[in-house]
Amino acid sequence: MGARALLVVGFLAAWIGYDAWLVSHVVLDPNSTRAAAHALLETPAVRRGLTDDLTRDLNRKLPAAAKNPRVRPAVAAALRDPRVTNAFADTVVHIQQTILTDGDSARFAVDGRALNDALHDALAPGDPRLAAQVERLPPLDVRVKADNLPHLHDPRTTAAGVALLGIIAALLLITASLLLQHDRRSIARVGRRTAYLAITPLIVFAVLPRVLAHASGDAPGIAAALLRTYGNRVLPSAVGLVIAGLAIVAGAIVWPRAGRTERAATPTAAAPPPPTAAHQPEITEKLYL
Repeated sequence: MGARALLVVGFLAAWIGYDAWLVSHVVLDPNSTRAAAHALLETPAVRRGLTDDLTRDLNRKLPAAAKNPRVRPAVAAALRDPRVTNAFADTVVHIQQTILTDGDSARFAVDGRALNDALHDALAPGDPRLAAQVERLPPLDVRVKADNLPHLHDPRTTAAGVALLGIIAALLLITASLLLQHDRRSIARVGRRTAYLAITPLIVFAVLPRVLAHASGDAPGIAAALLRTYGNRVLPSAVGLVIAGLAIVAGAIVWPRAGRTERAATPTAAAPPPPTAAHQPEITEKLYL
């Protein structure tokens, strides 16, 4: 019972430590946020909304573009330009940093100079005159409203500390459990529970995006794109846990059998032949009694 209790508490600590590691190294990592922003810009709903905003701002600043059929396709092409996608990603990262540092900004703008340059290059082959007019415009204005964003104290240090403490506590408790009871069944139980740690990440980041991809509406598509992006960083660790757990289970099953096979293969001394009748001791009355 003591070994079982230590094992339960140890894997609870492992679960907490693993989740804290995912938060600190995936969700709160600026590189992950930047990758998620690029994936977000690839979704039809976000691209359609940005195309509408950018076209509206261009028509307001340049009335000659209002009825030009080349403008909207050029705007859509400009949103695929690396300069624009990087500017959009920088804005999303800035929003994340503002949330974590309790900043006061309520509106965030994408770099308009990158928008102007990309739009000029998209219009130049088909309409050089309009492209030249766009080049002389002030930077286009595409803003992201963030009035109701939460403001948090930076949790990255806390999450990293919880992850480290949880993993160390898990290793100590699981080791103590195996010292109390280290038979084959106990070792296999450790392997199974190691693999069980990967169940939630696999469901959230591998199964759920595929389910959301078949759902209707813009929100499920955006959520699926974000989960796939974060899944690229989460799933390798989850697969590693599954492989490690299965290896421990296989080792617990195979190792004792190999020991018995080795003992069975060891040659034994030949048994002495049974005594013949001539050598059998005479059964005397004393021996009989």
